[in-house]
Amino acid sequence: MMVLGISLAHSQNPFKPRFQKELNGDVTILANNITNRVDYSNSSNVPYYNHTSTALLNDDFTMEYIDIDGDESTFSSSSAELFLDTNSPKKIVYAGLYWAGTYKYNTGDQPKEDKFVAVDAGRASVSTVKIKYPNQAQYKSITGTVIFDGLNSAEFKDFAPYVVYADITDDVVGLMNPSGVYTLADIRATQGMLRGGIASGWQIFIVYEDSSKPLKNIITFDGFSDISNSSVSLNCTGFKTVAQGQVKSQIAVAALDGDYKVPGDKVSIKTAKSKNFIAVTNKLRKPDNFFNSSITIENKHQVNRYPDSKNTLGFDSCLTTIANENNSVFDNNSTEAMLKIESESDKCFLFFASLIVDESIPAAPVAQKPASMTNKEMLEQYDIKKVQQMKEIYADLFQTTSAKNLTSKAQTFSNKKGEIKKELIEVLTLNITGQEKGFYVVTCAFVDPSNAKPYSTLLTLKDVKNQTFVNKINNYTYVYLERFDQLEDAISFYASKANGMYSEKLYIVSVNTVITGITDMD
Repeated sequence: MMVLGISLAHSQNPFKPRFQKELNGDVTILANNITNRVDYSNSSNVPYYNHTSTALLNDDFTMEYIDIDGDESTFSSSSAELFLDTNSPKKIVYAGLYWAGTYKYNTGDQPKEDKFVAVDAGRASVSTVKIKYPNQAQYKSITGTVIFDGLNSAEFKDFAPYVVYADITDDVVGLMNPSGVYTLADIRATQGMLRGGIASGWQIFIVYEDSSKPLKNIITFDGFSDISNSSVSLNCTGFKTVAQGQVKSQIAVAALDGDYKVPGDKVSIKTAKSKNFIAVTNKLRKPDNFFNSSITIENKHQVNRYPDSKNTLGFDSCLTTIANENNSVFDNNSTEAMLKIESESDKCFLFFASLIVDESIPAAPVAQKPASMTNKEMLEQYDIKKVQQMKEIYADLFQTTSAKNLTSKAQTFSNKKGEIKKELIEVLTLNITGQEKGFYVVTCAFVDPSNAKPYSTLLTLKDVKNQTFVNKINNYTYVYLERFDQLEDAISFYASKANGMYSEKLYIVSVNTVITGITDMD
């Protein structure tokens, strides 16, 4: 197993290992903030998307609880969706929940510059929250272990940051399907104004087994440190990278009050190969401003959240690959690495970190293309009908944004003797000038073209490859998974649920083709 050594020049709560495991599998994160800005035109439930040079900081806003659940019994709530693909069996082995916030008192105000006062000086316990798991109607109360509470600390008395941890593995393992929406409620923070700004949020770090994934060495550790006062150095040993080929590793980190426009905070790594510390960075996180008030997985903002703010105003959660071109950081057979998290100017509270190292190379994927049906087999198994209009394909025309809400039109019927049953498959026929002819397996279509892009992005985030085409006559935008020259191949792909990649309703759209031997729908 990986062994962790920690050196801190000064720390409010030294970091310690929380979970460690070697397995064939992978990790992911779910996270969201729980306070957001309010102003003359936006409530706290409206996402704050400004992640540009014009963005304001949490210090500049009046902040209030996000509360998206419509449940009067909760005072704060936000959600995020877990998606585990169905390509291969998954088994959850760990789910660690963290929640954190700046919480000196319930409500504060700033009557004049550099003066902050309590409007409601009360302060409740921070150790209990509520969680609603996927496909559950009711919340469950969760009481965690307080990692740090700055209420009674002279160093942190102005903003009183806290962090709480709970192991929710048993709950997640007990779900029939762990994929879906997780909602956290009743996480506490100061509302209004507070010296240093108000920040809060939650994260779930998930580890799962998957035999199709490489062997990984995973460790998580937590604590609490103001990294503007001291760096956190984590000496990680006990692993061994692959003997040959490209070495892959990742880090995950979470922090409170990292401001978007205040630079100076960084995450860096040193190995025997690199010798010197090398800054970890990606397209969204700069090497000198790593903690920038965002929730990201690799080079993308995590969008399947509600609200899905790009700027989370002082809450950071990140999972990213460590750049290692030509094995410049991690070499083959590496057995030790040191992570360093620090800040030269931005006040930032680190409370979680993880290192994930591949110890084997994944096997090359084997194409699972289903065997094509012959025309005879297709007609024996299915009743194929051509249609001129398929209303349920148009998602936003009927006030729905997800294909999962569409009613399947697949039917079965028998002949008069009741001996033969066939599934009815409707094939929508379109003629579109300039569009490549063929049979398109479509997930849905959008009357409003602007709705197609976020839906397509969501499919991509779920590892479902997709493309679009437009019917130039009415400007409808179709999102499709594959195009085939032959109807038999499209039917095979349709029947396989896109080779197991897409579990919801699919449609077949024939574009610029002549279908023989198939009758029109009455």
